[in-house]
Amino acid sequence: MTDDQKTKVKAYVTTLNSNVLSGALLDLTLDIVIDRVLLYLNETVIAENLERVIAQVVVNAYKQATANGASTGIDQAISSVSDNGQTVSFSSKQTQYLSTTADQELFTGFEGLLSSYRRPHVITN
Repeated sequence: MTDDQKTKVKAYVTTLNSNVLSGALLDLTLDIVIDRVLLYLNETVIAENLERVIAQVVVNAYKQATANGASTGIDQAISSVSDNGQTVSFSSKQTQYLSTTADQELFTGFEGLLSSYRRPHVITN
């Protein structure tokens, strides 16, 4: 995703919900949602017509992240790490929500729309 697209998506987010505060939590939510959408679609570039859809997903994720935390400030500290079980726990419930949510939950209401843009992952010999 280009920086121009990211700026557009961020503008759409603040237009869709004026309660979304610019800052570290919005930037983190935006980056995580964009990364997750790119991974879900098996793409490296996002089509322009998906920018507003991604903005809606970001608004939903932001609401959930702030509902799980006491404030919109964000602390990205890791509270514990497990080696063999590969478990990472964050000290912030907001960061933990964004990092551990399944695609189906994160894209609620938009999974069907995004799946039509999904590129199959083909492995050949």
